[in-house]
Amino acid sequence: MRLAPAASIAPSRIRAIAALADEHPGTLRLFYGEDTLPTPDFIKQAAHAAIDSDRTYYTPNPGYPELRDAIAHQYQQLHGVPIRREEVVVTASGMMAIHLAVEATVGPGDSALVVTPLWPNFVGAIQVAGAEAIEVPLALEPDGFRLDLDRLESALRSNTRLLALASPGNPTGWTASLDDWRTLVAFCERNDLWLLADGVYERIVFGNNATIAPSPIELPEARARTIIAQSCSKAYRMTGWRVGYAIAPPEVAPTLAFLQEYAVSHAFGVAQEAARVAIRDGDAFLAEAQARYARHRDLAVDRLRQIDGIQVPVPDGAFYVFPKLNGLNESVAFCESLVRERRVGVAPGSAFGEGGEGHVRICFAVDELTLLDGLDRFEAGWRAFRDRGLST
Repeated sequence: MRLAPAASIAPSRIRAIAALADEHPGTLRLFYGEDTLPTPDFIKQAAHAAIDSDRTYYTPNPGYPELRDAIAHQYQQLHGVPIRREEVVVTASGMMAIHLAVEATVGPGDSALVVTPLWPNFVGAIQVAGAEAIEVPLALEPDGFRLDLDRLESALRSNTRLLALASPGNPTGWTASLDDWRTLVAFCERNDLWLLADGVYERIVFGNNATIAPSPIELPEARARTIIAQSCSKAYRMTGWRVGYAIAPPEVAPTLAFLQEYAVSHAFGVAQEAARVAIRDGDAFLAEAQARYARHRDLAVDRLRQIDGIQVPVPDGAFYVFPKLNGLNESVAFCESLVRERRVGVAPGSAFGEGGEGHVRICFAVDELTLLDGLDRFEAGWRAFRDRGLST
């Protein structure tokens, strides 16, 4: 029997490398986007208390009111804009926030612009909704990645309804300035597009004493057409807890909550309470984590720049480096060889769409010894791969 079109979506190439690593014990796992340190104790203790107080029943579709209030308050403090509870929908992961936002804004016969290289689940969510994803790559310059408005204008079609991107970006670390957001919002206004902005890494930024990345929500003209997708996974080391949220215009937020009813109903109540405590009490932890990531970023960039044939854009945010390997045109084959021959796993750049081939993504949110060992193995693997001539 014939399956629906969504069943033809290609599986994740990141997960394929992970599966290969499972077959080769001892592989250093620098392909996943998560810290190797556990969730902080104060968050786990909140979860224990939530279990003891029986936060195990159904919750409201948009989440517990206390958590929504905490999110609204935090966003107001961080970005200087008033956010109401009615604009916040707690979701069962950041991916669910993206899925709901896409489902609410595009469908069969529509298209969406996606700024790449980008986490592949964005394109997958658009395809699952029956729409076409049009990838628009960032420009790579000697000093890093840059938004290319001309490429966006050229990619636009009469059926385009949505612009989706992430800042800070995964895998590039590219981070939109407030001027970039003004340009993007004006582009969306001119062309009557929704704007889906993934801010999952906004608390992991580097340089100029920054503590948070700019957000389009800071622009009054953006509020009516912008949906923010967020998660507790990266900032609070809660990747497995599966709790995120969306911030949307008040007339759109109820739609996201209703749509969640037909997917997973709601986020797990215990995880919601843990997230509330993380948001309330997590500032000191976030500062410590950001300082650690900054050290690891500098270590990774400096180490990779010592290797011939590699261009290393310095990430402004998130916890990845995305080096370009000169002459590489089969990043999957190279990453497979690293696992088999060197027992180190990194993500192939082609997994992240247009502009990604020829790169690899290396997560530096691991302990320092693992990172140093992984970079040594990576260099040895790259030299051997290049010497065999398999990259040309």
